[in-house]
Amino acid sequence: MSDQTDASSKEIYDSVVGYVEHNTGGSQPPLIHEAPVVASVSWSYPDEHPSRVRSAISAATSRGDLVRVTDDSGEHERTYLGIDDPDDLERKIREYHERSSRTTRNGALCLNIANRRVDDLRGEDDD
Repeated sequence: MSDQTDASSKEIYDSVVGYVEHNTGGSQPPLIHEAPVVASVSWSYPDEHPSRVRSAISAATSRGDLVRVTDDSGEHERTYLGIDDPDDLERKIREYHERSSRTTRNGALCLNIANRRVDDLRGEDDD
């Protein structure tokens, strides 16, 4: 009988990155709100505190696997996560354009943030 109560940091880290990878692009925006990532990954590890998931998100952003962007332009501050690779992020933007029949306000915001991130990663300026 294996003990599932002690998930390794690597397992949680891989789950976080995998969740973001799987739930962005296609008919979904290229970025995802942070809260559902924390909730869903925490659901997979019910004996772990959500702070371990947040620590994995911090580690993934510091290692360059994920980008974490906070948008405070609306009524509520929202934090988004995405894959922090220009080719992958560009592919997710393209997939969303191709598969989404209409873009929501959130989708448009995610596209804007993701496009700016691709430009930043590639060292491109609007000037």
